[in-house]
Amino acid sequence: MPGLLLYDGAVIGRDGLIALMIVVAVLFVGTVVLSVYAVVMRSVHLAQDRESRELTERWRDPVLSAVADPSLVPSVQQLVEEDDAIHFLGFIIEYARRVRGEERDVLRTLARPFLPGMVERAGSHRTEMRAWAVQTLGTLGLPDHADTVMAALDDASPLVAMVAARALARKDTPQYADAVLARLHRFTGWNRLFLASMLAAMGPAVSESLRNGLGDEGGAPATRAVMAEALRLQGDFLAGDVAAGVVQEAEDRELLASALRLLAAVGRPEHAEVVRPLCESDDVVVRAQALHALGSLGDEDDVATLVGAMADPDPWPALYAARGARDAGGKKALTRLIDSGDPSAALARQVLAEEGGQ
Repeated sequence: MPGLLLYDGAVIGRDGLIALMIVVAVLFVGTVVLSVYAVVMRSVHLAQDRESRELTERWRDPVLSAVADPSLVPSVQQLVEEDDAIHFLGFIIEYARRVRGEERDVLRTLARPFLPGMVERAGSHRTEMRAWAVQTLGTLGLPDHADTVMAALDDASPLVAMVAARALARKDTPQYADAVLARLHRFTGWNRLFLASMLAAMGPAVSESLRNGLGDEGGAPATRAVMAEALRLQGDFLAGDVAAGVVQEAEDRELLASALRLLAAVGRPEHAEVVRPLCESDDVVVRAQALHALGSLGDEDDVATLVGAMADPDPWPALYAARGARDAGGKKALTRLIDSGDPSAALARQVLAEEGGQ
């Protein structure tokens, strides 16, 4: 039939054939364009990598020489072209992360003339650019650019705010601790131990602020829990009384658990009194941490309670009770339990073996 084409058992009109040819042509052109784009981008990346290696080779020895002899700093700075400033800062940061003290100070001096450009980038509309700029200023630009880094604590992006917090939360910059603690509520969605480790790294200078925050009954439970964990990591023995107060008034599970962990680490024997009632809590997490704390704070009078708690239907409280009985001076009671054939005998054997392997 004129104007028709038989294709795979179907009849296609002339217009349909033309449309099909156009689609095929568009797909072909699109494939070619994407292939060319891929080749071009690969060439660009290879060129960038080559340039990066060349710049690194050019700067490495002079920078290392300047670290050993700070009088060489100006001559090294003259080696850096304006267009290469960002790459140079990235190069310096890699070294700054590996050194401390005077050597890091020299690297900061090397970077100083190139940091103003980072201040402008800290206001970029691109999140990744702001994060990179804040990280650079926090690593190499304090205290000169502290205002920019502190402003980033309130950035709309949680990522940028966290980069700023990590840059400021350092042992050698305790003056920024209060600013970080005031924004801690922004980061409660992050891993609690990660946050606690960040705060603990600020050292004893921030311990009093952490104790005050933990004891603030009006504070958010999640924030107070992070502070409790930070004090535990610091081993702050002055926090024992504060933790005992929290155990008595708190109702939030995570806050209670963190306060009990803190008490187990830094509490005193008299704090066992506030722990004992929680050993019968209906909340398995609270009950487990209370038994753990009682094992650390209690004495032989608490062994019977701890041995009895080894029959807890949940394995975690039972395990903490067994370890607590051992730590509270109940090794003989655990040994008798093994010989008695009690259902908890296997658990008693396990915790005694743990001690033997320590």
